[in-house]
Amino acid sequence: MRRFVRLLLVSSICLASVQAARADEPSDETVVQGDYSKDNWPLEVVNRPLTLAASMAEIGGDSLRIGISGGEAFDAFEPILLAPELRYGVSDRLQIGLTHTFHSFFPPAGVCVSGEENKCPKVYNAVGAEAEYLLTGSGGNLDVSARGGLTIGRFDPDFALGATAGLEMRFHGGNIAFIIDPNLYIGIVERDTFPFGMADDSHPDYLFIPATLQYQLNTQAAFYLVSGLNTPLKDMGDLYQIPAGLGMIYAVNVRMDAGLELNFANVAGKDFGTVEKFDERYIILRVAIRL
Repeated sequence: MRRFVRLLLVSSICLASVQAARADEPSDETVVQGDYSKDNWPLEVVNRPLTLAASMAEIGGDSLRIGISGGEAFDAFEPILLAPELRYGVSDRLQIGLTHTFHSFFPPAGVCVSGEENKCPKVYNAVGAEAEYLLTGSGGNLDVSARGGLTIGRFDPDFALGATAGLEMRFHGGNIAFIIDPNLYIGIVERDTFPFGMADDSHPDYLFIPATLQYQLNTQAAFYLVSGLNTPLKDMGDLYQIPAGLGMIYAVNVRMDAGLELNFANVAGKDFGTVEKFDERYIILRVAIRL
C-alpha cells in the first residue's frame, strides 16, 4: 500500500515537472470561466463547469475499479468492475447521463468481471439515469447545480428501484476548488429487501455526502482528496461510513483525461459485520473521453 502511494506521488511530480514551463506561459486562448464550449473546454480541472457544454458528450466514470481489500470479509482483487458513465450536454446548463455510481452499501454497479465467487452476483445488475441543471451564472467563485434521477439498484433477483436527488456545490479560487455533493437515494421498489435487510430491519433510504478538495498543480495535472459521509437514514449512528481517497487527474488534451485513485470505503465510521475500518479499499483507474 505504501509503495502504491509513493508511486502515485512520484508519478504526479514527474508529470508536473514536465509541464511546469508550459503552464507558466501565457495563452492567447484564455477565456473567462463559464464561457467554455466543446471547442475550448479547459484543461484545468478546477476551472471546468459542473455540467458539460451544449452538444458535448463524455464517456468517463470508473473505467476500472479493482478491489484490494483485506480482512475476513474480502479476498484480494474482489470485486473487479468496469463502471463507465455517459454524460451529454443538452444545453450549457442541462446535462443528462447514464451512471454506474459505486456505494459500498449497494451491490456492485457496472460490469462486474471477477465472478460470483469474488463479489459479483451478476455480470451486470445495476444502472442509473440522471439529469443535472446548473443553477448559477458563469464567472463566479460558486457554482451550484441540482440533479435528480432514477437508479435501478438490482435487476435480479427482485427488481429494485429508487429515486435520487442532490445539490452539487463547487467553491473555486485560484488553483483550488472544493466540491460538496449531498444527495439522497429513496427506495421505491423492494424497500424491504434492497440493498440489505428484511421486513422490519430494512434500510431503504440513504444519504451520501461526498466532498472533494482539488489542487491544480499546473495546466494539466491536478491532485485531489475525497472524503464525506455515507449512511442509511435508519440506524444512522450505527451504520455510517466515512470514506477517504487520494488521487490525481492528468489532462492529456481537451478531449481526454487519465486518472488514478487509492480509495478506502470507510476510515472513521462504524464497522459493519465482519467488515472493519480500512478493510474495504480500491484502486480506481479512470479515463475520460469527450466528443
